[in-house]
Amino acid sequence: MDRRTEPVEAGQPAVPDVPVPASGFQGQSIGASASSVTGKRIVVVTGAGGFVGGHVARTLAAAGYQVRGLVRRMPRVDPADPPIEWRFGDLRDPDARMRAIEGAWGVAHCGGWVNLASDHRGEAWAVNVEATRGLLADCVVAGVERFVYTSTLQTLAAGTAECPADEETPWNLDRVRSPYVETKREAERDVLAGQGGRLSTLVLCPGMVIGPRDSRPTSTKVLLEMAKTPVAFLPAGGIPVIDAHVLALAHQRALESNEAGRRFALVGPYLSYREQAELVAQLTGRPRWIVTISDGWERPLSGFAGGVDRLVRGRGITLSAAAVAAGFLRLHVKGGRADVAFGLRHPPPIQSIYQALADFQRTGRAPWLKFRKCVERLALEPEVAGELPAP
Repeated sequence: MDRRTEPVEAGQPAVPDVPVPASGFQGQSIGASASSVTGKRIVVVTGAGGFVGGHVARTLAAAGYQVRGLVRRMPRVDPADPPIEWRFGDLRDPDARMRAIEGAWGVAHCGGWVNLASDHRGEAWAVNVEATRGLLADCVVAGVERFVYTSTLQTLAAGTAECPADEETPWNLDRVRSPYVETKREAERDVLAGQGGRLSTLVLCPGMVIGPRDSRPTSTKVLLEMAKTPVAFLPAGGIPVIDAHVLALAHQRALESNEAGRRFALVGPYLSYREQAELVAQLTGRPRWIVTISDGWERPLSGFAGGVDRLVRGRGITLSAAAVAAGFLRLHVKGGRADVAFGLRHPPPIQSIYQALADFQRTGRAPWLKFRKCVERLALEPEVAGELPAP
């Protein structure tokens, strides 16, 4: 999910998407043995050329749905990918939206404008709010039955390690207030209030998504930067992570469920940024030293970042006060509601991180990246991590 729909470049085949095993879900089958009913249903995935939308589209197609991916340009397609019908257009174009959803049973709305910097051109409101409102209205007219909206964990609240927040905790993240967060909150309200005709809606709020095929890259960029440097200076915050395959499966099961009119936090374990760097170091040997930046630096660094943001006005650099504050935020959120409703199980984070980094290496985007001896076994045997010597 990113600025409207993510442009991606052609490249070598990625690390094969290995779905994470999941517990049963009310008798629902997944994969190639999908039911005949599933095979007749058309699901539209907006932002299907991006990291999150791509995983969602491929998972739905592999489950037997007829998937239409709404993109602005052709994404990378690997030989092993399931078939997806590509529709080209901008989310803000009513004709493109209506052509995409004609005859559809469901919509997974993963496309959006993602940037914690300022938005002097008003793109956040136009894409995240106005286009979402238009898509909801189009879905009612077209007779769409299921609508799943991909939001962000920053529309929820931050709890503590002892008492993590949930979907009902009052919002308390003023420190990361930005056009992106504000427009996602507004879009959520529209989605949850937008049920009409046969349409039922729900909202998914994922944590930090980790996995292969992050072409831009987006959320996995921080992991790649950690693997580059011998010394990592990291803020003291953290965030729950979620495997990209689990996230995609959650979208499928959300579409198939009877849930409606509610939000669901999609999160696995909470990891501080230091803990993320330590896992990267187990895999690659870098960073060798990790320095935690104390909370006392948040205010001066936020002030500096805010000044840069006002100066560049969103041109090229995405540094902002909100982005810095997010780095110091301990975003403790629990995901039990989604885990129970959708039957989710979360793999060890080191497995997801390995798949993400291995994809960068094998597609030639990080030819410098080297893994430590025996690390490849982590893809199937994550318990090996405990046997590796310290980097």
